[in-house]
Amino acid sequence: MRDKKRILLVLISLSLLTFLIFLLSLSSGDQEFNIGEAFRYLLGQGDDGSAFIMEQIRLPRILVCLLAGASLGMSGVLLQTFTRNPLADSGTLGINAGAGVIITLAISKLEVTDPFYIRYLPFIATFGGMMTVALIYLISHQKGQAISPVKLIIAGVTLSTILSSSMIAITGRVNQNKLTYVVSWLAGKITGNNWESLAIAGPFLLLFWLLTYLRSHKLNILGLNDETALGLGLHLKRERQITLLLASALVAFSLSLAGNIVFIGMLASHISKRFLPSDHRLLFPAAMLLGAFIMTGADTITRTFLIGSSVPTGILISIIGAPYFLYLMYQQKK
Repeated sequence: MRDKKRILLVLISLSLLTFLIFLLSLSSGDQEFNIGEAFRYLLGQGDDGSAFIMEQIRLPRILVCLLAGASLGMSGVLLQTFTRNPLADSGTLGINAGAGVIITLAISKLEVTDPFYIRYLPFIATFGGMMTVALIYLISHQKGQAISPVKLIIAGVTLSTILSSSMIAITGRVNQNKLTYVVSWLAGKITGNNWESLAIAGPFLLLFWLLTYLRSHKLNILGLNDETALGLGLHLKRERQITLLLASALVAFSLSLAGNIVFIGMLASHISKRFLPSDHRLLFPAAMLLGAFIMTGADTITRTFLIGSSVPTGILISIIGAPYFLYLMYQQKK
């Protein structure tokens, strides 16, 4: 009974914190509103001036933060289950770099406003991210042996470095406008903060959430050692492939909206596991709420307190996430 109360307290607290940061973000910016005005807007009682600013400028951006943060949090749980490694993240495993190369190539060949770019880039980016993780998995895996966490991270960081260098080489051939867009994306500047981008990527992310959550029981088994999972009748190869596909899709669609964001998956997943049992039915909602909170909070800080500094949201998240990553590496070494 005590455990149930603690679980409920954690989930309710995260829900309230996420809703509070949503209201705070909606009311913060160049033109300040109080939280009461933001709440009245949500109830349809705001004046026309404030309603226009919130609905057309702030709300799409906040929804991007919530969707992308939640999706990256969910992907972090998937990747850490897939690798059985608390250091696993879309950045350290190369998904960001793989998706980034595809996005950079597309931007170099297409106009940023091209309908093809808007509609199909997330799908192409998913393929790039998935192929990168598959390659890292093959490099790290030895037949008959468990995956080495150290080899996995080294392979991921190495391949990410190679792909990042490729992105820089590609950007050397694009015009100034496209170069600015690519650099902004690489730094984690939110790019899909409009209703059109949300209408395209949003439904797919919601679908991926549902498909992922429905696999909670199988993922609980996948998180055990291989012998136990096989003994319980799990088809390991197929489940790993599906897990990889879902994680890559969640990350790639998020990155197409929010730019190159790293560490949210690692942070949200690891912190959730400190307060909740290793049950994906609980870990998923907790990591999603925490990811949404971190992403929206970081964006609110950059928009409110760092106005004029041009600091992208991704940079601030990296400043928070990098020390935590080093802390986890130190803990693993101990």
